[in-house]
Amino acid sequence: MDPLSLHLLKAVADLSMARDLEAVMGVVKRAARALTGADGATFVLRDGDLCRYADEDAIGPLWKGRRFAMSACISGWAMLHREAVALEDVYADPRIPADAYRPTFVKSLAMVPIRVEDPIGAIGVYWGRTRATPPQELEVLQALAGTTACAIENVRLCDQRRDATAAAEKRASELAVLYERAQQEIRHREQVEEQLRQGQKMEAIGRLAGGIAHDFNNLLMVINGYGERLADELAAGSDPRNDVEEIRKAGRRAASLVQQLLAFARRQVLAPTVLDLNAVVQETLGLLRRLIPEHIDIVTRLDPTVGPVRADASQLTQVLMNLGANARDAMPARGTLSLKTRALTLSPDDASRRSDLKPGPHVVLEVGDTGTGIDAAALPHLFEPFFTTKGQAGTGLGLSTVYGIVKQCGGDIAVDSQVGRGTTFRLFFPRAEGPATTTTRSRAATKTSGTETILVVEDEASIRKLLETVLVSKGYRVLVASDPYNAVELAERHRGELHLLLTDVVMPGMNGPAVAQQVRAARPNVRVLFMSGYPKQEILDLQLPDADAHFLTKPVGVEELARRVREVLDAPRP
Repeated sequence: MDPLSLHLLKAVADLSMARDLEAVMGVVKRAARALTGADGATFVLRDGDLCRYADEDAIGPLWKGRRFAMSACISGWAMLHREAVALEDVYADPRIPADAYRPTFVKSLAMVPIRVEDPIGAIGVYWGRTRATPPQELEVLQALAGTTACAIENVRLCDQRRDATAAAEKRASELAVLYERAQQEIRHREQVEEQLRQGQKMEAIGRLAGGIAHDFNNLLMVINGYGERLADELAAGSDPRNDVEEIRKAGRRAASLVQQLLAFARRQVLAPTVLDLNAVVQETLGLLRRLIPEHIDIVTRLDPTVGPVRADASQLTQVLMNLGANARDAMPARGTLSLKTRALTLSPDDASRRSDLKPGPHVVLEVGDTGTGIDAAALPHLFEPFFTTKGQAGTGLGLSTVYGIVKQCGGDIAVDSQVGRGTTFRLFFPRAEGPATTTTRSRAATKTSGTETILVVEDEASIRKLLETVLVSKGYRVLVASDPYNAVELAERHRGELHLLLTDVVMPGMNGPAVAQQVRAARPNVRVLFMSGYPKQEILDLQLPDADAHFLTKPVGVEELARRVREVLDAPRP
């Protein structure tokens, strides 16, 4: 095979591998010079009505990067006429702009169009001497031009494929982003729905617990009240007195359990104030150190800038004690109990992920341990009443009490736990406005007897009998009504003075406030003391008059009842 054919075959093979225009032009320039022995080669592309000299390989500068009108250059002539041209002397041909060639080395040339039908460019070779181009060389250049046209088309198709691939990859990436956003939205919606279901479940359990607590409070008031009276009549140290004391002890424990149920149900009677959470933690440390054994370290990290919260200090102490007891039980060998506070500003998105919380500044209390952790299956049930992971050793009311107190303070609670690595409870409280107070209310001692006339209204016969017995024993004259309508009739019929109305709140037919309103219509000076097995928060919408000062939550002890009756009777009139 002759050398020209070998060069052409190599050029064809190289062009078949070219994947961009730069590679095509490089192959063509080298091949054109090798096939013709030329001193220079150029690669021209058609750009509308212009010829763009895209690249060159020459012994001296030509026109790389420049554009000329199709009618003003020989490459344009070759494309317009769709035929090859060979000039032995460029200065002897009228088609050549002689002034453009004088600064160059070019004396002779050959130019072939790339693609005869609708040419897209041209390949040119130059010599620094006058020279006639043999027909064989011109044919080889035309063959190279034909292969170049195919290579350029391949590049165009490759570019289209790359562009299509890039567009597809971009679209796939966009779809992946959209899919991930959709998945996040689905997860967020599922999380919100789960929180809603959990909240509804806890609310339903809370209503049930509140109703049970009301009935138990009525029963416990009778049990504890008569137990207290019976104990006072028996000799100290006697067997009957000791038996009664055991009954009273069980009654007090039952009352405590009811209070824990009420705390979970968010119906416990609280005395919220604006307080310093850090101060409450510090004051509780002494109690915790007596609760926590020495093999457990207690570490505190309290942020002094967190600001105040509005809560009941005694209830927060109970929260810390309950969480501390759980942490102790989770670290039987050794470990660390950590108490931390920090400030947190919740965005609307953050608040939407936590029920009962609103956007804005909050204070976070973290109680963590390095104990055994909690199994993932137990976490959704952790705050349910009577659910316990401690077997017979636990009542299942500690964390439900914590839950209720935090919720009743307008906060929220979250828990993170890993088996074998520990548990952290995070309590969120809205930051309060105003200065924190450390004052506590004290109650002065008062007498518990009197001679005034009291109207008792109670639909539960056993409680009604107890109230009558206790008040009569304290020297009072007692009128007893079994229902609201009988109470109003008694008040109207009674000829003497009526000093106090002691009435249950929730009764069939007419509630306590309505009874008080009707009785006061006839006797405006009568004092009123409300009493209920439901907590005060449960019946605030009944608009109790003087509710803060004159309300008793069942069960109430005999002496506490007598003392509160005396307080109301002796209170200054507004």
